[in-house]
Amino acid sequence: MNPIRERVKANVPAVVLTLLGIIQALAVELLWSFVISEPTIYEPSLAALISWLQILSLLVGMLMIWLIYAMNVTRFVWVPTMSEFVTPFWVGFMQFLCIYSLEFDNPGAWFISFALIILTMNWIAHSTMKRARMEPDNAAFFNNRGTATAADFYPVFVVIGMMLAAGFGCLVIGVNQWLLLLTLVFGVGGYSVWQLHKLRVWWLRSVIDAEA
Repeated sequence: MNPIRERVKANVPAVVLTLLGIIQALAVELLWSFVISEPTIYEPSLAALISWLQILSLLVGMLMIWLIYAMNVTRFVWVPTMSEFVTPFWVGFMQFLCIYSLEFDNPGAWFISFALIILTMNWIAHSTMKRARMEPDNAAFFNNRGTATAADFYPVFVVIGMMLAAGFGCLVIGVNQWLLLLTLVFGVGGYSVWQLHKLRVWWLRSVIDAEA
């Protein structure tokens, strides 16, 4: 048994989780600064409603990134790659860009950056689960469970496609506020409910397996 390998498995995910938490806190503080300093979001208008839905979507996205990584760290062990050390910085950069984009008159950049956040979220989940499956310590959970297929990612592809279409549509064609409202409510909102439900189901299955 390689002691360095075991030390890395035990320590690195916790270090990355701590750094991710710090960066998430900074992003929340930056978002709060926008909320209290931007007067236009308090006007009774459709544009203000869209801005609030963007803020809520971003908060839910931050929560899901934290939940995905934290739940994996507490359930599994795996050997991290070098990319895992820089993941918190990439997540932070995308979140800061998304918050900064809230100040633009054209919301296209926000939708594109949020699509990248959703992509990052699912990459974190898939990459950590893929490495966790390789470790015998996690066999109690992964035994008799098949690997993810392309069909498992269809909802993700649909939402990312909707966000990118809305973003580039705003930048190239122009802003259609009703279309943006539908994208946020049914696209982002529906995906968030579905993703949070999946996280809850897999967490409960992990706890039941552990107790069994």
